[in-house]
Amino acid sequence: MDRLLPPVFLVLALAMIIAGFALWSVDPPEASVELHAAVASGDDQHAEVLEERLEREQFKRQVLLVSLFAGSGLSIIAAFFSMRPAEARRRSD
Repeated sequence: MDRLLPPVFLVLALAMIIAGFALWSVDPPEASVELHAAVASGDDQHAEVLEERLEREQFKRQVLLVSLFAGSGLSIIAAFFSMRPAEARRRSD
């Protein structure tokens, strides 16, 4: 089990980096046609609700991106901390 843990952490880190860059390459949430129509018609309350929803979606995306990259970094650190020195491996084999 000790030999399996570091590669699992590194594969997890790689998967999270790939997912993070894939998400980053996709356009962020933008204003919908419904929001533009509400602003054009002067319906301030409806436009406010739609703007808040848009801001929430953009914030969620930012949190997900930061979480993926931070989780990747933590997985790399955990992989290196879970590795045993070569001397300890030779003694246990």
